[in-house]
Amino acid sequence: MIRFLVRRLATLLPSVLGISLVTFVLVNLAMGNPDATDSGVVSATGTLDRETVQELGRAYGLHLPLFINFSIEDARTRAKRDIRRLADPARKGQAIRSLAGSGGAALPYLASALSDLEGEQKAAALSALGEIAVRIGIAQAVENSQDPAAFWIRYWSIYGSDFKPVRSARLVRRLIRREDQLALVELRSLDTFCMPEIMDALDMELPPEAQARLVDLAMELTSRDDPLDPSDPKIDREIVINRWMEWWNQRYDLYTTFEGWRTVTGAITETRYFRWLSRFATFDFGVSVRDGRSVRAKIAERLPVTLLLSFLALVAAYAIAIPLGVISAVRHGGVFDRVTTVILFVVYSLPAFWVAMLLLRYVGSSGHLDWFPSQGLSSPGSENWSILRRIGDMAHHLALPVLCLSFVSMAMLARYQRVGMLQVIEKDFMRTARAKGLSRTQAILRHGLRNGVIPVITMMGLQLPYLVSGSVVVERIFGIPGMGLETFEAIRAGDHAWLMAVVTVTAVLTMLGIVLSDLIYAVVDPRIVPGRRLEKLS
Repeated sequence: MIRFLVRRLATLLPSVLGISLVTFVLVNLAMGNPDATDSGVVSATGTLDRETVQELGRAYGLHLPLFINFSIEDARTRAKRDIRRLADPARKGQAIRSLAGSGGAALPYLASALSDLEGEQKAAALSALGEIAVRIGIAQAVENSQDPAAFWIRYWSIYGSDFKPVRSARLVRRLIRREDQLALVELRSLDTFCMPEIMDALDMELPPEAQARLVDLAMELTSRDDPLDPSDPKIDREIVINRWMEWWNQRYDLYTTFEGWRTVTGAITETRYFRWLSRFATFDFGVSVRDGRSVRAKIAERLPVTLLLSFLALVAAYAIAIPLGVISAVRHGGVFDRVTTVILFVVYSLPAFWVAMLLLRYVGSSGHLDWFPSQGLSSPGSENWSILRRIGDMAHHLALPVLCLSFVSMAMLARYQRVGMLQVIEKDFMRTARAKGLSRTQAILRHGLRNGVIPVITMMGLQLPYLVSGSVVVERIFGIPGMGLETFEAIRAGDHAWLMAVVTVTAVLTMLGIVLSDLIYAVVDPRIVPGRRLEKLS
């Protein structure tokens, strides 16, 4: 059985890659053509400005090739490209803005190349260096110098050795330990060159005061306004850190120079599909646009609630459907079979939201009978109750949602079970079992049920994702804080990160449901396990 399970899980790898590829294509089709940024992009809400489109392009990696990157771009290649463009009058202005915006990350390449430039190209480079001088705090010294070019050449010969990642990391560690003003001044002189080390440190577990110092410095270097208050609760500080890390994941190539193995592997890693695949594999879908929280953290918080509701609905549906389908098949053509057939067809046609509203109206706490709670998973103050009492209270709250989520599946599964049992009852082995002295009930329970339940087990692989998607309406009506309620709000707010996460989770649940149904197959009928039949015969 274990070998069978391992083989089944191994066969899921192509499916996982296929799902990641499909969702990747959907994302890129939804975002459109990244080249459209020059003229603006028209959306359902109107025309987006260039900056907004560039932000969206960065968020979804639209600036990268799809699958193979033969021209990897990092801080060095961008700076060298912009330096070449300084000689082109038509592109000079854009190149100056790009170099000045890169700041310290472009300074090592611009300052070292200055002595090789001439004429208008050299003048444009000095213009960009003048803006960088303001960023690193030496603008006055540049203005006081009679020959700015000579000043920058001399400056780089003296301070060029400071622009090393090792030094940046050492200064960042000093700033983490305490509020070191000297380290802060030196980091400011490095400007955006030290951003990789700052963000690496920000991704670690640090005291709130150290996090605040790093965020303040990052805000100063990037002009991004997203402060962190060390006195805020931990969850609020995590939200800020998540926003900064998401921002960095979209822009690290602007401030980082790839060295060593990264220049080789970048042909694969610096592509849209690899970025999406890495996020898919780690369930890291960025941050929600509604509250700034990590989508992965929200999934970890919401998914258990939805899985609990879906699992209970699945158990309830099968617990009712299997006996009902068997009895209907055994009494084929009788009154019970005809009545249940009509009732099941009626139940199957009822919308879940309509049934939920009826239940709330008549048996909910706001209805006529007040038998069941109408909202939430627990009663106020239940956190102080005993474990058994809390479990009973949760079961009381889940009764109506589970009923609303399971009745359609129950009706459908009961019909499948009836058809499966009708086919089995007429088989030769059933007549042989009866001829050996077993009663009809014994023959059905010992021999018929195992074979008749196969069609219903087949449906299990599809029922779990169906229930998860169906929880969108049920959780919204009953106020259950699961993925369904969150998805409903995400649709209203256009939260693409959460919606793509839901698509991925649903696809993974579908595969797990298929594996689960295969395992139950093996338990019900061991002959389907490869090699099991031969072992028995030998």
